Amino acid sequence: FPHPFLRKLLMKKLQLLSTKLGSQSLKRIAISLGNRVGYRVLRTRRANPRRTQYSYGNLIDKCNQYRWFSANGISCPEYTFSRGTAIDWVSNGFVVFARTLTRASEGKGIVVAETVDQLVNAPVYTKYMKKKREFRVHIFKDKVVQIVEKKQRSGWTGSRDTRIRNTANGYVFCRTVVDIPEGLAELALKASKVTNSDFRGVDIAYNERNAMLFVIEVNSAPGIEGSNVEDYTNTILNYNGNNS
Repeated sequence: FPHPFLRKLLMKKLQLLSTKLGSQSLKRIAISLGNRVGYRVLRTRRANPRRTQYSYGNLIDKCNQYRWFSANGISCPEYTFSRGTAIDWVSNGFVVFARTLTRASEGKGIVVAETVDQLVNAPVYTKYMKKKREFRVHIFKDKVVQIVEKKQRSGWTGSRDTRIRNTANGYVFCRTVVDIPEGLAELALKASKVTNSDFRGVDIAYNERNAMLFVIEVNSAPGIEGSNVEDYTNTILNYNGNNS
């Protein structure tokens, strides 16, 4: 192996490949990486074989995610593209999520239906599955970067609907996670392969009564902020063999 200094000179410079150049998360990662490697890490839409590029964002819509999960034996909510099937579910006492938007996050586009009258037209419907806890597993390539848990903010006085755990319902990501369910990281890594993005945020729920984990969705452009920026930076540099 060459001398470390020479090896660093011979390495391809890092770039971040994305169509989401306005993403603040992408900007934070680029700046953090640049501070560590000693040069400006560019964000670009163009593939460049002379650079080591890592992709951020390669959105796979919910319909194709569910199809892929089913085809690959990954536990996820039962889904249907048939309004008639969704009506049968509601008529039999199940709560149904009508997902009117297939490329949204943070629970946007979800209409909760407990009666047939509440069931709106949607491209896909999922049967609600009860959960005690919900996690996001951050992944870069095939490495787990960090596991965080969604918890309701202390002192929250707004809606307490635990079925949709997003900021609108007072939920935030917490770094302190205890008693991580067995198999969480393994399931996240398997599910993350639904996208070619190198950055992935896998949302997984845990039904404690049945000791069951199931995937809610995979984000190909996860939000990255705070100490999570450094976690990603360290993982990227260790993966790239360019830690400084």
